[in-house]
Amino acid sequence: MIRDRMAQMGFKNLSAYVRKMAIDGYYIKVDFKELFEVIRLLRIDSNNINQIAKAVNTYGCVDGKIISYMKAEHEKVLKKVEKCFDKYLEI
Repeated sequence: MIRDRMAQMGFKNLSAYVRKMAIDGYYIKVDFKELFEVIRLLRIDSNNINQIAKAVNTYGCVDGKIISYMKAEHEKVLKKVEKCFDKYLEI
């Protein structure tokens, strides 16, 4: 049973697992895949904002449709960030 729990938590060394459990009494394994997805979306969002800034600096204006679209996409990213962090704060 100990080895099964050790494997579930990703420990390969029995000694390390026993020390961790003796000191803390528990172990929380967090899956960061969703957080990495949020980081990816934030990078895309930042790139889009930079492109708008470049267009404004180059041409002096940007089409309102582009701004509206970017704002909507930005709101989606912010909601995903909020959802992700709320999930991690529950832990």
